[in-house]
Amino acid sequence: MRSLWLFILGSLALTVAACRALQPPAPMPKPVGRADVAHLAVGDRAFAFRLLSILRERDGNLAFSPAGVRMALSLAWAGAGGETAGESETVLGLSGDPTAIHQSHQALLAVWKAPRGALPSSFKLRVAQGFFAQAERRPAQAFIELLQRYYDAPVSPKDFAAPDTARDQVNRWVETKTSDRLEGFLPTGSVDSGVELMLVSALDFEAPWLHPFDLGHTSRGKFKKADGKSADVMLMSTSGELLVNETPEAQVVELEYATEDFVFDLIVPRGPLPAFEAALDEKKLDQLLAGLTPKEATLTLPRFTAGDAIELAGPLQKIGIHAAFAKTKADFSPMTGTRQLFLSSVPHRIRLVVDEGATAENKGDGKPVETRGVDVRATRPFLYVVRDKKRNLVLALGRVVEPGPS
Repeated sequence: MRSLWLFILGSLALTVAACRALQPPAPMPKPVGRADVAHLAVGDRAFAFRLLSILRERDGNLAFSPAGVRMALSLAWAGAGGETAGESETVLGLSGDPTAIHQSHQALLAVWKAPRGALPSSFKLRVAQGFFAQAERRPAQAFIELLQRYYDAPVSPKDFAAPDTARDQVNRWVETKTSDRLEGFLPTGSVDSGVELMLVSALDFEAPWLHPFDLGHTSRGKFKKADGKSADVMLMSTSGELLVNETPEAQVVELEYATEDFVFDLIVPRGPLPAFEAALDEKKLDQLLAGLTPKEATLTLPRFTAGDAIELAGPLQKIGIHAAFAKTKADFSPMTGTRQLFLSSVPHRIRLVVDEGATAENKGDGKPVETRGVDVRATRPFLYVVRDKKRNLVLALGRVVEPGPS
């Protein structure tokens, strides 16, 4: 048995990247008009919180890209058959005609890649998928056509018998596609000569705030960690009319990026974060976001950078994807014409940077802004969600328990 690798990368500064798996291609369907992108939103948040239910067991900060992971796994579903495909459909919430699902991905990529001429030059949204195959292992022609037609994912030969060389080549591809924001994604020794196929998908998102924080109001302050100790951090602050929801459980603030599509939702629990996080699901998130209303408010938020490498093979099996990882059960025959492949590794990496923004001014006096209205202070552990609000997709989901030096 040989191994199939699925890589999911990401960087938010936003920048997110991802890798994917596959599903059985039917005969190539005739072209249609733009499919309804909303089809993809049906299972997006259910999958996000299903995965969060496992990942929240990790200690420390957490950052992952549900949309990136789901998009990657959808690509693997496109080359899977039998039980392997069925489990993915259930976990990912992919219901209905496979062709319609492929067309929905095609439509989403078209929307995300569309020019946005009126936005600042610092706004970037790039999506790139690549399929790398051992030189003598040519994927099935129908699968190659499906990848290129619906996912804009070219197939490139690589010599994994020389794993270090192949790793360097894939890393350079990722760096090029993410403007060098995801350097050295595959560390030394991470690729072995047993790899036959590798799917890599990168989503690179960088967006300025619609209303940038003033650098002149950023000052040093204290962040109370979960263990009760305090850490020195740089605290940004702003005031004015903000979208806010106050509940007995948490304070929620929505910050807009300089695009009509994307937002950053900050959730600051009033009590211990672990208990709040354990109770948070898609329904609860909907309730919190539905209660957002314009209010005079002051927000204090630390600068932070979050994200590290997460191996998702274990978590994905815990939420129901089993056959793809089993040597005796995996069925990726629609991809290659053979059942001798199984999914062996699903590394995920996302990098999230939250600061004043590239367009921030410096007009303040070096002190926090004067408190006005509702006072929201993210100076203790909090959660965040980065969303494509228009299409109801979660680009990033995570928590900050220690912002780190800034």
